[in-house]
Amino acid sequence: MSLQSAYREDLRELVAALDERGIFRPGEREAWEEGIEEADDMTELMITGEALHKAMLDREGVEEVVSEHTKERTRAFV
Repeated sequence: MSLQSAYREDLRELVAALDERGIFRPGEREAWEEGIEEADDMTELMITGEALHKAMLDREGVEEVVSEHTKERTRAFV
């Protein structure tokens, strides 16, 4: 599995975890999933990940989800 594939999968899992905790507003999960799928390269995936983090940063429960979700192989990105 390439780093790009691993990071894409990590972002998908993060979005799912945020959704499971009820952090998203209606329609947000689908929008983030679409952004992840449409990213053509690692740079776009990283930008999407950074945007997701920035958009969710002030919401309750996000830090806990991110710390639980972070995997050693991509710790620098999440």
